[in-house]
Amino acid sequence: MKFFKYLIVLTISAVLTGCGGHGFEGEYEAKADSSNKFLSSMAGAMGSDKLVIGADFIESGGSRTMFDEIFVRESGSEKYLVFKNKEGEEGWKIVDDNTLIQGNGLVSVKLTRVN
Repeated sequence: MKFFKYLIVLTISAVLTGCGGHGFEGEYEAKADSSNKFLSSMAGAMGSDKLVIGADFIESGGSRTMFDEIFVRESGSEKYLVFKNKEGEEGWKIVDDNTLIQGNGLVSVKLTRVN
């Protein structure tokens, strides 16, 4: 009897662990930035935008994009929040628990959690 109680508790714990999400759910403020001073000043003039990251979606400007999976991937010493759907994958660099960087080219977007 104790074995079955243990098995039930273990099963429930496993299910709840799987429902934990990726840890980056919330509302973010997105601002464009660049290492180039000229492009950075232009990007700053564009202002900021808000977006929401959910367990399996991104919502911005009233439009929602669904994903099959959103998860954290480690690559060397870096971590990325990966958005995966049937078209492929896109990874955003994780700076800390409240900051993400989208893109790594001349212009990138810095997302800061606000809620």
